[in-house]
Amino acid sequence: MTSDERLAVIRAIHDSPLRIVLAVTGGGMLAVSDLLTIPGGSRTILEASIPYSVRSLYELMGSELEPHVSDEAALAMADGCLARAQHLVSTPKPGTEPWPLAGISCTAALVTDPPRRGEDRAHIAAVSDSGVRIARKITYDTDDRIAQDRETSDVVLALIADIAAG
Repeated sequence: MTSDERLAVIRAIHDSPLRIVLAVTGGGMLAVSDLLTIPGGSRTILEASIPYSVRSLYELMGSELEPHVSDEAALAMADGCLARAQHLVSTPKPGTEPWPLAGISCTAALVTDPPRRGEDRAHIAAVSDSGVRIARKITYDTDDRIAQDRETSDVVLALIADIAAG
């Protein structure tokens, strides 16, 4: 995704009524920064977190699901994020329609030191209050961690945009 495409995607997200809780661990960090750097982030993000410790991750998922980097873990994280979003906006403003809500998550195993056994990958998921459940896996053609995070973050943004567009 070019920087102009990224900007257009983020503006479309912020212009939509979608409200999200987002959790990223191991990768996808730039998506949080991207969403907050472009004006309008407060209309979109209810909360963003980085559950990096195992205990924090298990609390978000509501279980001790393993492996941590899998579609199942990403969907469990997204479920936890959706529950948090529903809690945060449990009472809409009088006279207004409730916002569409979604939990968005990314769990990733990017290049690390010492090198891991197995593939570098990310699993990204979205769960909406309208019943949409999406999980996507990506693998990388590079061993550059910054490039991997950029690619992962762009997929996170694209997934949010897909949910926002309905």
